[in-house]
Amino acid sequence: MTSILHIDCSARTSGSVTRALSGRVVENLRTADASATVTRRDLTTIDLPHVDGAVAEALFIDDETLDEQQKHALTLSDLLTGELLAAETVVAGIPMYNFSVPSSFKAWIDLVVRPRKTFRKVANGQLEGLCRGKRLFACTAGHGQFNGTPLDHLRPYLEKVFGFIGFEEVVFFDAERMAWGPQEKQRSIAAASVAIDAHFAT
Repeated sequence: MTSILHIDCSARTSGSVTRALSGRVVENLRTADASATVTRRDLTTIDLPHVDGAVAEALFIDDETLDEQQKHALTLSDLLTGELLAAETVVAGIPMYNFSVPSSFKAWIDLVVRPRKTFRKVANGQLEGLCRGKRLFACTAGHGQFNGTPLDHLRPYLEKVFGFIGFEEVVFFDAERMAWGPQEKQRSIAAASVAIDAHFAT
């Protein structure tokens, strides 16, 4: 049985390209495994604060020595980190905002990239990811065509941060050129949809 964490963060709840593509990936995964479980996390429906001083301090304290105030500060981080650790597969709809990820997705990352939870120190000061065996399907969309250019800070960042916590595979399904006119937009969405279906057909 596959456990899936399905995340969306587009500010658009209607007509969102990344929401449609991430939903298509989940549909393919559930077709491949009818017993798959899906945990849904829409980052636009919860208050995702930036890491403040209380959270920053509590993140680096052993669980056994946390006081009640520190435990309270980590309540949301514990919830989101638990969802991530429980999932074998993460499916995320991530539009490009200003050449990178939306601030809501960055806030989510800051709450789940945690010492002793999703990474740890090993010998000689090295760090090791604790999310081994997991994979990310990232469905992206952007107004321009930046994939593979110096202006693309979205895909390289996602590869780095998920690789850092131990993910073994990061797969992108990209719909670019959303502002290049309606015909080009539809061609790009169709191509991304075909790529999703072809990936799971194999």
